[in-house]
Amino acid sequence: MDTIGATRMSSNKEVVQHLFGDYRAEWSQPDFAALFTPPPYTEKLVHPRPSFLVGGRGTGKTTALRSLRFDAAYARSQASDFGSDGLPHYGIYVRINKNRVRAFSITELCPPDRQRAFAHYFNILTCIELCQLSSWLERDRPSGTPITVHAVAATFGLSDVSDPRALQAALTSALAGLELYVNNGGRTTPPVLSSSDAPLKAFASVLADAGYLKEKLLFCCIDEYENLAMEQQSMLNAYIKHSEPPLSYKVGMRRGGLKTHHTLDEGDQLSTPDDFAIIDIAEERFDTFAETVANQRLSSAKKRGVPVPESLADLLPDMSFEEEAKGLGCARVAALAEHGLGDAPAEVRDWFASLPDTRSYFLQYWHESSGEPLLELAKNWMAKPSEWETRIGNHGVSSLFWLSKGRKGARIRKYYAGVGTYLALASGNIRFFLELIDEAIQSQLGLGWDGETPLVLYARAQTESARLVGKRRLAQLEGLSERGVEIKRLVLAIGKTFFEFARDPIGRAPEQNSFVVTGDSASRAMIQPILDDGVANLAFEVTAKTKPTSELEMKDDEYRLHPIFCAFFEYSHRRKRRVTFRASSLLKLSTRPSAALSEMLNTGNPAPTDELPAQLAMFTDFYEG
Repeated sequence: MDTIGATRMSSNKEVVQHLFGDYRAEWSQPDFAALFTPPPYTEKLVHPRPSFLVGGRGTGKTTALRSLRFDAAYARSQASDFGSDGLPHYGIYVRINKNRVRAFSITELCPPDRQRAFAHYFNILTCIELCQLSSWLERDRPSGTPITVHAVAATFGLSDVSDPRALQAALTSALAGLELYVNNGGRTTPPVLSSSDAPLKAFASVLADAGYLKEKLLFCCIDEYENLAMEQQSMLNAYIKHSEPPLSYKVGMRRGGLKTHHTLDEGDQLSTPDDFAIIDIAEERFDTFAETVANQRLSSAKKRGVPVPESLADLLPDMSFEEEAKGLGCARVAALAEHGLGDAPAEVRDWFASLPDTRSYFLQYWHESSGEPLLELAKNWMAKPSEWETRIGNHGVSSLFWLSKGRKGARIRKYYAGVGTYLALASGNIRFFLELIDEAIQSQLGLGWDGETPLVLYARAQTESARLVGKRRLAQLEGLSERGVEIKRLVLAIGKTFFEFARDPIGRAPEQNSFVVTGDSASRAMIQPILDDGVANLAFEVTAKTKPTSELEMKDDEYRLHPIFCAFFEYSHRRKRRVTFRASSLLKLSTRPSAALSEMLNTGNPAPTDELPAQLAMFTDFYEG
């Protein structure tokens, strides 16, 4: 290969290495406008009514809210040849810093002073953003009416301040003074505190009077609302409830992040749909959105001359059932069944020989599953082929997991490949989806790619990527919340249980991967906060039960591990059948994990240590107590 060709190949590899690497909004500021894809709920989000955007970490809340900020919206509008006048709204963005707002909860100030100080803090944050918007508007439209902020400055007790830049400087200084006042329990010089949402309303009026709003909306985007204490949410709930056009609030939070519907007045509650709309990201056509995002990145690479496929489906080829069975060693099991039919009548042996290995192995699987004689099953299959095709349809996926049983040292015991599989593993989380593809690219580059032929991520690379992302997510659980260690224990135990069910499905319903919790009320009350926190931090997903089984089960709660863990623990990513775990068993994981696991498994023998996948063998000490 000549020098030019080698350089081109190296450049192509470098591009694809970073093609899907930016899967956090915070990482891609220079390319935000180019990479941003409007989510399917955009029309709901830009509605004049206040909105709560609900989703776990990585579902795109921050990206969606940041896209409403004036500079990001303007950068995107340039691609459509619109100026700032073409924007239907202007937005500001405030992220709730957990460490800073916590200071208002633990300060020595009395409750009324603490509330007033927090309101003043929020007013300063939002008005600093509005000052930046005002300066930007004056730069973008120098012929427009100058923005005079006397009225806003007055709400902060500031005089002789009329310029947005001067007000921003004064507010930045006031913020430092307020933080010192709060952190020292009021022992420094008390600041002049602004009143509730008065500064924001005054600023909206100033912008409207200067002619910059006209019929435009002014969005105040608040991210990570769950970081606020209950009394702080009550304060901002009042802002939201009593907001009026052109000002509207757009709030991002995790599931369960709205800790109270109360406002400052206990009798005055924030209610939906009267006061705000809820946008649940998980219910907003994620699959179409995720594919659009990925295809846009492929298109971007293709424009740069990089040999990538036209579509995501070509980048992430799926595996048929037959291809996967063959890759997992079905021929070995088919040979075992053939040996078992050695003394069968000639017509049975001939019939069996006519079946491909990807079908004939299933006879051995059903023989071990049902305990019925191999010959009788073969005759039944010969007589009723359509019934057996239905049986394979119901139990085929389970049989693929069973194929790996006893295969010590097998690198891959189940494949996770294809766009549909990756969408299911991501389960509404755009960051997980892009991370899966990114890691699959890195894996495929490690396996080999010449940099000139179109890049294809084969099943092995996709599977190794899914396993790695699940492992990384598991490692992160401990640091996500105060209950992180307890959540990780639950995930390890439940994941191992589902692995055992998948490895040895004999005698049980196929693809058991959801669970409900039963037991005495005291045990359920103790495990519930851990499960709730796990749901908030994307360790679990929860849905309404489809088939209640007893009075003792938790009401309306059917859980499953987040599908991102499926490849790590090697069980089915398809939402299928559920099992029941006792709350007392789950609680026992913190003191006697081996005993708890025995109770959770209920029947069957755990895989020997030397037959555990390498990723689970790392946790042998935990599993054995």
